Amino acid sequence: MTVTPGTTKRPRKAQLDPVEKLGKWAAIFAAFLTLIPLPIVVMVSISASWVQGLGGGLTTEWFERAWSRMDQAIMVSLQIMVYVLIIDLVIALPAAWFITRYRFPGRQILSSMSTLPIAIPGIAIGLGLILSFPHLRDSGWLLVMGHILYTVPFLLGTLIPALNSPSLRSQEIVAYSLGMPPLRTFFTVTLPAIRKALLGGILMVITLSLGEFNVSFFLFTPTAQPMPVFLFDSYLTGRIEQAAAQTVIFLAMVLIPAILLEKFQTQKPGAV
Repeated sequence: MTVTPGTTKRPRKAQLDPVEKLGKWAAIFAAFLTLIPLPIVVMVSISASWVQGLGGGLTTEWFERAWSRMDQAIMVSLQIMVYVLIIDLVIALPAAWFITRYRFPGRQILSSMSTLPIAIPGIAIGLGLILSFPHLRDSGWLLVMGHILYTVPFLLGTLIPALNSPSLRSQEIVAYSLGMPPLRTFFTVTLPAIRKALLGGILMVITLSLGEFNVSFFLFTPTAQPMPVFLFDSYLTGRIEQAAAQTVIFLAMVLIPAILLEKFQTQKPGAV
């Protein structure tokens, strides 16, 4: 067969089947619906009057007002997040290690029950806590308990697969065979091996706790109003421009750990 110079055939691109095309456009549409509100909120936050649109002028006044009024709510959210993170680690790390290292009756049931709160709506968690521990509501600890019930399963979900790694099991067996005590093995072998999963779980807990609304709405008190509830109240009672500015500030708080989590999860194995 004679091939004329300059007429080399290019390989045809693989054609997507109808199901793949539908999935592609569905993903694009979902991304559009998710992302389009963000630039609109930003535009509202910098407009002098959203009724007139951006043509009415631009201003940073709403950010100045927003910051002066939301500092207490930010501190409440950060305090809750710190308490939740510490207690989550105290609960989830030993629980995940116990579930993966010991064989006992009901082990699979316990492992499944540890993730059960994920399937329970936040409203149900909040209502159940109010009915069970009404005397704790005014102290603010009921709100912390609600966030713990909501976030612990996600931390367990990252730790259990990491602790079940066959290579980690082999390293622990070698350490035990060399006479290393269990506690020292945990801190020198196990913990370094699961550090990526642990850090990913920590970032997930931070993001979820800062942004959780349903549990917070049912359990907050007038003196302890987290940011999501504060924003909801701002949209109901304040200027839409100021509420949008507060939302932008809050999104910056939540997006930082979310972006770090996404970058961390997509990091190549072995990367530092």
